[in-house]
Amino acid sequence: MVLLTGPNGFVGAHVLSGLLNAGYRVRGVVRSLAKASHLEKSHAQHVNSGDLTFECVPDIQREGALDAVMADVDFCCHVASPYFTTSDNPLQDLIEPAVNGTRNVMESALKSTTLKRLTVMSSFASVVDLAKNPRPGYVYTSADWDPLTVEEGAKDGYLGYHVSKTEAEKVVWEMHKNADPPARFDIATFCPPMIYGPPLHEVDPSGGIAGLNTSLKRLLSSATGQDPTDPGRVPTFGLPAFVDVRNVAGAHVAALSLKKGVSERFTLCGGMAYFEDGLTGLRAAGEQGLGREGDKIVNTDWYTIDRTRAEDVLGLNFIKFQKTVADTWKWAKEAGLIRQS
Repeated sequence: MVLLTGPNGFVGAHVLSGLLNAGYRVRGVVRSLAKASHLEKSHAQHVNSGDLTFECVPDIQREGALDAVMADVDFCCHVASPYFTTSDNPLQDLIEPAVNGTRNVMESALKSTTLKRLTVMSSFASVVDLAKNPRPGYVYTSADWDPLTVEEGAKDGYLGYHVSKTEAEKVVWEMHKNADPPARFDIATFCPPMIYGPPLHEVDPSGGIAGLNTSLKRLLSSATGQDPTDPGRVPTFGLPAFVDVRNVAGAHVAALSLKKGVSERFTLCGGMAYFEDGLTGLRAAGEQGLGREGDKIVNTDWYTIDRTRAEDVLGLNFIKFQKTVADTWKWAKEAGLIRQS
C-alpha cells in the first residue's frame, strides 16, 4: 500500500498511474473528494477492485493531519506541492506552507510502524545557484544546494519558490537524520528542473492554454508564440533544463524498490534545451500553429545536471525533449487547444 499526496496534480496523476501499473495499491490524499472524481473514472477498474481509494485531508499543514492515513501503509510518495512564483507575501504563500506541509508528512511518517520508504518531490530549485547562472561547464549534482536564505526569499515570489523547495527538502533530511528513536524507514528525494509532458490529471480546455497548469501553459504558450515576453515568437526562458513528467513518475515508482538502508537525493534531467530545440520535429512535419522560430541552445554556454545516479540506481531512460514536446502537442491538438490556421 502506497500513500500518495497530490494524486490529482500534474505530476501526481502520472505517479498514480505508474504505481497502479506496477501493481501497488494506492491510497490517494486529496483536499476534497470531489477532486478525485476524474481519477476514479479514469482508474475505475482499480477503484472497483479496491486497489485505489481516496481519503480527504483538507489541510496537510494541520498538525497530525496525516497520522491516520499514514499509520498502516508500506510506502509514501509525497508529491503534493504548489508551483507558482508570483506572490505579494512569499513567506506566507510559498515558504511556510511548503515547510509546514513537509514537516507534517515527516512527523506522521516517524510515527508509523509499517512505513518502509518515503519519497519526496523536491526541485532543481533546491539545487541551483541562481546568482552564478549560466555557469558554463559546471555540473550540478545532488551535493549542491541553493544558497538563498529565507530572508531573501521573503522579498520576491520567484526567489520565494526556490527557498520554499530548499527549506522543505532540508526538513526531510534533517528530521530523518536526527529522529529519536531512529527512523524505521528510508527516504529518497527528487530534484527535477522544468517538468513537461502530456497530462493525465483533469484539464478543462475551455480556458484555453492560459487556463492550464504552470508548466503546460509555459510550454504551449511558448510553442505557439503566445508568451507575452516575446509575442509571436518562440521565446527563451532562463532555465533551459527539462525533464519529462513520465520520467519523474518513473523515479518515484523505481525508488520504492531500492534496498533497505539506502537513502539518496536524485537530480533528474532529460537534458538542456530551449523551446525551439523541442520543435524541430514538429516544424519538419509542417505543423501549423507554431510561433516564429526562436533561438536554439548553445550547450557550452550553460551548466549541465548530473543524471547518472538516476540512470544507474533507478534505471531511468530519459525521454528526449522533441518527444516530450511532440506528445504534449498531440494532446493539445486533440483537446482543441491548438489553432491550425
